[in-house]
Amino acid sequence: MIINPKIYNYARVSTTKQLKGVGLETQQQRSVLEELAHKFDLPIHDENFVDEGLSAYHGRHKDGTLGRVLSLIESGKISSGSILVVFSLDRLSRETVNIAMEQLLSIINRGVRVYTHIDEKMFDAASSNLTADLIVSLITMERANEESATKSKRIIAAQKQALKGWKNDGKPRGALGRVPLWIDQPTNSFNEHAEGIKAAVELFLEGRSTIKVKQHLDENYPFKRTRKTSIKKAQTWDYGVIDQLWRKTSLIGEKRLTIEGQEHVLSNYYPPLISLEKFNKLTRLKQPKLGRSTSTGSIHLLKGLARCGICGSAMVFVDKAQHSKNYVCSLAVKGEPLHNREVFSAELLELLTLEVCRDQYLISSSNAQLETEEKAKAEYELAEEKKQLEELKSRFKQKSRASLLDLIENTEDKIEALEQQLASFATFDIAESIHLLNKDIFTEDVRSNFQHSARAEIIDNLKSVLADVTLNRKVEVSEFTKTGMVNCVSITWRFKNDQTRTISVKPFRYIGTGSSKKLFVPVRYEYTVPVIDEENRRGEKFVPEMIQKLHERKLLNKFYPSKGRYQWDDIELLLGEFKTGLHNFLPNFVPERDAFWGDMVDKATAKGTRYTVLSRNVI
Repeated sequence: MIINPKIYNYARVSTTKQLKGVGLETQQQRSVLEELAHKFDLPIHDENFVDEGLSAYHGRHKDGTLGRVLSLIESGKISSGSILVVFSLDRLSRETVNIAMEQLLSIINRGVRVYTHIDEKMFDAASSNLTADLIVSLITMERANEESATKSKRIIAAQKQALKGWKNDGKPRGALGRVPLWIDQPTNSFNEHAEGIKAAVELFLEGRSTIKVKQHLDENYPFKRTRKTSIKKAQTWDYGVIDQLWRKTSLIGEKRLTIEGQEHVLSNYYPPLISLEKFNKLTRLKQPKLGRSTSTGSIHLLKGLARCGICGSAMVFVDKAQHSKNYVCSLAVKGEPLHNREVFSAELLELLTLEVCRDQYLISSSNAQLETEEKAKAEYELAEEKKQLEELKSRFKQKSRASLLDLIENTEDKIEALEQQLASFATFDIAESIHLLNKDIFTEDVRSNFQHSARAEIIDNLKSVLADVTLNRKVEVSEFTKTGMVNCVSITWRFKNDQTRTISVKPFRYIGTGSSKKLFVPVRYEYTVPVIDEENRRGEKFVPEMIQKLHERKLLNKFYPSKGRYQWDDIELLLGEFKTGLHNFLPNFVPERDAFWGDMVDKATAKGTRYTVLSRNVI
């Protein structure tokens, strides 16, 4: 394919000001292009190549549009005979002379001419004046590099002086860079955007997507642009800014800047907008999630949690049919003779798990132990020390020094101590995770779509709450099945605060015949609770609501797995009468010598000794 030569325009603008008025207009004057087109009888390419805000001194613009232009020249898509128009040579590069000259030569040696319209000079490999032109270009390049180097030194010197001043008096300096969009630069206080950012954080913590957060902010917190720009003038929140919000340590009042390759962390530089605990929670929530099946793309909530009640092996997720998603024992899948290949409905297990986790007893029990501020501080310090360790290792690879080894050893010791400290908080994640699980996140769309992205966030919260989920099923006698037998499912959830929840069923029954036939499913719900929290026993409401919800979603028959399927969609459900009472009461304590039994029971009760409550329906 023959590509005809054309005239191409390239511009690089370093600042927002250059995007307006003289900057962009001068670099893209249509009259210059039209004069060249007339003189050399070449068409003007209809696309302007522009790099905005990319440094030519550090060569970052070559990662942008200029890199694309150079690639097009190298591949011949900008053909020999074409003219690349720039304002001046420093638009192409402000790097050292040897690098800048090499880049210019690579362009003209491929037959593409370079025209600088500040001095109306044409650089052409076929020109008889090439030597003189290149000498001029060397001088121009040297001057541009020196100007950029001088400017860089001035900025660095100003930053160092400002940093020193801040350390002395704690007052922010403009030389240390821009403030986040919720801070007013002159006063270093919150501006009108602060409440919107707070709302965005809360919405993220509730599991909302970035686009939903943006829509909420646009509707409820009108954005008022405080910085002049011609890129975006609409009074709406920027999607990219919101999407990266969780990375901003400025939310907790911290400023970070790098001077001559060294990062400086300025704590309490800004007034903190949110607590450290909330920032840690936001970071955990927005980090890459696990739990996706590599073969089907399905995200199953009980991955790594579900256990076989017969052999204790992990349960694996099986997704072979559109309407059949189950958990099966990994040993049974491999053909181990220990037990049959017994399946458990993934839809049933997921719904019950989320319902069981909506438990105020779990929240109140864990909140009593939660040491929020200490845990948040330890988590943050651990993340910082790990980052410091990676930087030290990288520096040691470049230059082996004994002093660096000492720093690496000290940092590793700090990390070990912090990890041990956090290990003592292992059960304290329960309250915050259950708080999130209590939100209405398991919507119909999330429940039915096993590839929904929200499932990954639910997995993280479940793993913070649950130790494991044990699945059992028992064959019992039934007068209402053809075989005279029925499989009855039992599920036990063990939480990280040692509380347990168990749901099990007995054989179903039909009450009445013909059009008056009704279905009765006996359900037992056993749950451990602290003795000190005896009111509002949850089972009295939970069991009937749970049975009704399963029947409405056509999942009740999943309690009784079989090769066939019990057709209960059109049968009226009989809930029965619900009874709740103590199942057992065995205080968990070691008898003390020379102590009265009653005193020991009172002491154990004061510490929150648990007992088991049994809720069930009968007819």
